[in-house]
Amino acid sequence: MNEDRCDVWLVRGTLRGWRLIETVVAVPPQARGLPLGRRCGACGGTDHGRPILPWPDAPSVSVSYTDGWSALVLARGRVGVDIERCGERPALDALAEWVWTPAEYEERRGRADWRSCLFRDWTRKEALLKAHGVGLSVSMASFEVGRRIARVPGMPPLAVTDLASPPGLVGAVAAAPSAEVRVRIVSGPITPRRY
Repeated sequence: MNEDRCDVWLVRGTLRGWRLIETVVAVPPQARGLPLGRRCGACGGTDHGRPILPWPDAPSVSVSYTDGWSALVLARGRVGVDIERCGERPALDALAEWVWTPAEYEERRGRADWRSCLFRDWTRKEALLKAHGVGLSVSMASFEVGRRIARVPGMPPLAVTDLASPPGLVGAVAAAPSAEVRVRIVSGPITPRRY
């Protein structure tokens, strides 16, 4: 995999773990049957955290799921992806306070399109936190993502790119600033790749 490429697959269907990975990646023979590793960037724990592919020189991986869709991203270096189904949900005001900094809340909450801004910012921030391997251990309301290059306090900056996705779905990927993001939408019957 090229150092300057970030490949994203949006897959219709909620495929978890190896089943999702095997739809897009040819798993090397030595890795077949091995469990996915895990590593938490906040505490170093191996019982939770970002997935790790169990073979030498494997790319970094991040996954996300929402209402009948799965997302998988592979890249060299830090990478994170998040997808969410847009629409009405209970307690959107509380979610806005959880996602946005006070300044973001003040600027966005009065806009006619505040709900779409909320889902966009939610996926951007969650992708960024996943890329750093800290997940939701860092408050989303502690940093802003209004620009392409975003920074979580105390961590290196990454590029955040909105994903072109099917209607009703919003997503974002965070990766190295130089990475070219390529998105593929996969629908229809899903079968594992042959080795």
